[in-house]
Order: sequence, then C-alpha cells, then structure tokens
Amino acid sequence: MTAHSEKNRINRSPEFLFRPEADTLYGVAVEDPASRMIMERELAELSDKMILEITTLFDDHPMELDFSEESLTELDGLIETLWPEPIEDPDALDAIVANWGAYLGETVIQNLGGHWTFRQDLDHVSICFPRTGLEAFPLHLMRKRLMMGAQESIAGFYEALVAQLVND
Repeated sequence: MTAHSEKNRINRSPEFLFRPEADTLYGVAVEDPASRMIMERELAELSDKMILEITTLFDDHPMELDFSEESLTELDGLIETLWPEPIEDPDALDAIVANWGAYLGETVIQNLGGHWTFRQDLDHVSICFPRTGLEAFPLHLMRKRLMMGAQESIAGFYEALVAQLVND
C-alpha cells in the first residue's frame, strides 16, 4: 500500500459510530467477561507504559498526564514536538497508536464515562456510551493525528465527543 493510499484509508476511518454501524464495519463486540477483563487490563498497561515513557523522556519538564481534559491539549503539543512529520515506520506507528490511544481512551472514560468495547483486533477498540449507543474510536483518532497532522486534534476529538453526547 502506498503512503498516499494509506493516508486516504486512515482519513476515512470514523472517529464516532453508532453500535450497529460499528458492528457492521468491524465485527460484533466481544461480550465474554473474562476476555473483556484481559483486554481492559492490556489497555490500562499500555496507557501506564505511555505515561512512564513520556515522564522519563521529559523528566526535566514535568508533564501533567493525569487523565484530565487539560492533559489532552498537552498531548497534542507533545505529538507536535516529538513527531512534527508523519511517522513512516508502520511498526513504530502501531506501537505509538496503541499506547497513546489507550491513554486517550482512559481519559475519555474517566471524564465522560462509557466503557471499552473490543472487537476482533485492538485497532478497532472503542468506547461505548450505552445510553446513546454512540461509540468513539480513540485509536482511529490517534492514528489520524500521527499521520495527518495537527488538524486532527486530540483535544478537538474530545470536544466533538462531548458535543455528540450532549446532543444525544
């Protein structure tokens, strides 16, 4: 796949879907409690790993990665500092998307509620808001942010999600 076609595919990845659409595109959600618990633990570990890496990397400049709404603006700034250009290495991109997307998802859950919803693979993990049936895809947004640049703002994703939840 060329870089251009990959960017087009990424750009079309939805950040918000309703449950039936998500099930059609990415498969039915995993409902087994034991499997869900394992996957939730994995995402929590990825998020903690990201915080540890960033704290170590910027130990002389304390970062406020505390799962607050404000930390998402800081996250946008960190990405701009660390990766001002799109990440070309697919393995590096996948690792960063998983770690940073897990942090974004945990921040959403801690501040807005919802719960993780898992499908066949980690790429399409979402946060489900049962009252509305809306699902948000933090890893989709993180991949877009790293490949498309600042116009795919993390803080903007959060604000759009809040607006979706308030309007529904």
